[in-house]
Amino acid sequence: MQPGQPKSRSLRAGALLGCLLPGILCAKAFVINPQIYAGKSAIPAESTDLLWTFMALVWTGLFYAVFVFLRMRPRVREVLAGLAFGVLNYFGTTLFAYDSWAFIGFWLSWGEVAVKCLCQGMVMTAAMMLLRYGLTMPTRKPEMLKLRPVLLRIRTFYAAHPLAACLLWFAACYLPYLVIYFPGTIVSDMAWMFEQFEGIAQMTTWHSVFTTWVFGYLVRLGRWLGSDRIGCCLYMLLQTAAFLYALARSVCLMRRLGASWRWQAAAMAAFALLPIGPMYCVTLGKDTLHTAMLLLLLVMTVEWSRSLVRYNAGRWLAYAATALLGCLWRNNGVYVVVPSLLLFSLCLAKRRQRLWALGIAACLLAAVGLLNRAVVPALGIVDNTASGIYSVCFQQTARTVRDHGDELTEQERAEIDRVLELDRIGNLYEPWISDPVKYTYRQFGQGAEVEQEALSRYRKTWWDMLKKYPVTYLQAFMAGNRGYYSFIPKYTGITYSQQAGARFVYASYSIAGEGQLDAAQLPQLEGMRNLINGLLERLRTIPVIQMFFSCAPYTWTLVGVALALSRRRLRELALFAPAALSFAVCLVSPVDDYFRYFLPVIAMCAPLACCVRYASLVPEKN
Repeated sequence: MQPGQPKSRSLRAGALLGCLLPGILCAKAFVINPQIYAGKSAIPAESTDLLWTFMALVWTGLFYAVFVFLRMRPRVREVLAGLAFGVLNYFGTTLFAYDSWAFIGFWLSWGEVAVKCLCQGMVMTAAMMLLRYGLTMPTRKPEMLKLRPVLLRIRTFYAAHPLAACLLWFAACYLPYLVIYFPGTIVSDMAWMFEQFEGIAQMTTWHSVFTTWVFGYLVRLGRWLGSDRIGCCLYMLLQTAAFLYALARSVCLMRRLGASWRWQAAAMAAFALLPIGPMYCVTLGKDTLHTAMLLLLLVMTVEWSRSLVRYNAGRWLAYAATALLGCLWRNNGVYVVVPSLLLFSLCLAKRRQRLWALGIAACLLAAVGLLNRAVVPALGIVDNTASGIYSVCFQQTARTVRDHGDELTEQERAEIDRVLELDRIGNLYEPWISDPVKYTYRQFGQGAEVEQEALSRYRKTWWDMLKKYPVTYLQAFMAGNRGYYSFIPKYTGITYSQQAGARFVYASYSIAGEGQLDAAQLPQLEGMRNLINGLLERLRTIPVIQMFFSCAPYTWTLVGVALALSRRRLRELALFAPAALSFAVCLVSPVDDYFRYFLPVIAMCAPLACCVRYASLVPEKN
């Protein structure tokens, strides 16, 4: 596939004009009517705004590059993925903009809906074709760069010690954040977990018990050494070390796969200079360590599946430890790690490798089961995770009560009121976060048996109402996760706890009282923190750069990378399992467009793209 140009100027002009009309139509397809806008963001631009003229020119250039200059033809899977994007993005953005799909009831509007979905899908199809070209174009022999002596010594050191070089580079870039935000920014979950660890509140399984223990004992160690700040700093250093090690291993993997120096330099620059990584290293929570374990698991899987490193018993034990920690840092980690190991063993492993992978998966299930079924009850820890997966169901019920409350039967109202506060949930309902509704759950904290009994009756009512209000249920589901795959604007205005659309945590959560966590950030550095916080918010307003701070570009980039695989390499799709399952967790999570839930997907983009670009399990024919 070689790029080429039409032979004459007239042909080039005709081709350009031929791309202009679909470019204009596709730009028009993304326009939202500001007159009836109800979204939680700035009012979008009118269709007459010059922004849409610029977008029409961009889409025209994209179509010309793909269909005329590169002379590419779309694959069926790219067309289908593009259509899927068109439907999901159109319905996601219109739901964000209007909080309703009122047009569904008017059949005359379906023609316009279909055209807009097709036009949006056409843009994504062309983008995926361009991505496929970038991932499959012939590899060129790397040119020799003329470097100054200092840069030459750095390159020599990097060639001899890539892991150490990456760690030093990342540490140097992350160190200012660690100092300015010392002893770390504490999210509310960690403050509540420490409260439970100290016995101030009843310890439950709502948050990971393992993470509670690790954080609690580190803070106790800090108190023994002098203050809570020291303990929080130790936890910050722990998650930073794990995250930087995972990133460094990712770059080393790219090097082993044969990636060019441009790929390696781009990965190192993105990992170090984008503030996503450092800001989550200084934010004390569960997600940074969980992301580090999943990223390490992916790297190690590529190593043994492609025989890049010889895996002996010691390395397999390290692999098992990584997988176990991936299960323990977050409660939902087991739903990502264990299915991923099963797919790895079925699709990527040879006989001995398959035995190791399956054995590790079995041991993980046994270990997590032992912790939850034996250790937790023996320690008197209350199991209140039964309702954890019901966030979506509760939201669907609340939206139905809000929109169709007068139509519910007395039995339906009574069954809902047994579990949720019927009189409140309709008014408390926010499409983008389930916490307001979820906190009215009447059986919360009463133990697994009580919760299961109440929820079993609720499930029957939920199912019967699904048959009556399927569109309302679908709207409630998409409203809670549209930001992970639709190109919606930044959430603004007042939302519950300001969590929806949150990218970074700027201020520590603290609870005053005896025995509570006391780890305030240094007041002397407040000015520097405010400066960085302001700069980060500004970055989200800069065109192009703001795409790095949105979830949807990463989602569809990974889809395009997966589609770039040839048919003979389809079993390599198993490598996408951790990212795909992490994305699935986001879909059923309690908050929409929440970066810390989405962090594993972001971290795995670069190594997965490099796997598709530079190496294969099955050699391709020339």
